[in-house]
Amino acid sequence: MYKILISVSIGPFALMTNTLLTIMSAFLLWLLIGFFTKSKTYQTFATDTVFYSLFAGLLTARIAFVVALWEVYQANWWSALDIRDGGFNQPVGWFAGMSIMLIRCKTHSQLLPIFLKSALITGVVIFPLFVINTMVSNQKVTETIEVADIQGTPTTLDLKTGKPLIINFWASWCPPCRREMPLLQRAQQEHSNIEFVFVNQGEAPSKAQHFLHEQRIELENTYYDFAGNSAKQLGAFGLPTTLFFTAEGKMVNSHMGELSEASLQYYLRSLVTEVEE
Repeated sequence: MYKILISVSIGPFALMTNTLLTIMSAFLLWLLIGFFTKSKTYQTFATDTVFYSLFAGLLTARIAFVVALWEVYQANWWSALDIRDGGFNQPVGWFAGMSIMLIRCKTHSQLLPIFLKSALITGVVIFPLFVINTMVSNQKVTETIEVADIQGTPTTLDLKTGKPLIINFWASWCPPCRREMPLLQRAQQEHSNIEFVFVNQGEAPSKAQHFLHEQRIELENTYYDFAGNSAKQLGAFGLPTTLFFTAEGKMVNSHMGELSEASLQYYLRSLVTEVEE
């Protein structure tokens, strides 16, 4: 099994590692463009271009994602506006953002070399961090996690189950966890060929079970991690976090934050394809 450092903790906040690096890239690009145009009359135009490109990229990436999963979103149109599910088509977004930058360069042709120079420096600084993150992500670390069953008895879970595996880290005090539980319950019932495991973080089994009973949620494979070590072991530092593994135990996707119907279906597609093959 391969560990993926999927998130980092910054004080009380947690961010996906790739998300943090992307934010750093955008911020550094903006700073460099502002620096290289500080004595120019078009400095505001240049720095504003970064924001317009980011907005266009995010909007286009979201629209492309919604269109691809429209059969899910059409049941609730308003859910398409809820970007908390993290549904973005990144390649389409990057293409749209770069297109806006090139289009705006037509107004000030001298901006193109400045943009290219700033992008090159940003790449030199940030790209090694992406490489390091990838190396850490592919570091062979563990094939099992230690949890406890409802009686508090220590149990070892093998992440190589012979079929696709989804692990959800949650807690009853976490509002996003509570909201996504019915969705995950339904997915577990509909996909018997995929193993679903729910690992409660830092709560007594009685408290977690009281919440599930109160909400009329029935889950199979519910376990408990009183110290939160299993989530940390797999690089998850925020709740809720859902991890997706192949039948061979390789983590292929991860999602930090509340899952929507569309985002869950997006992640399930590759796992369902693997089962069908």
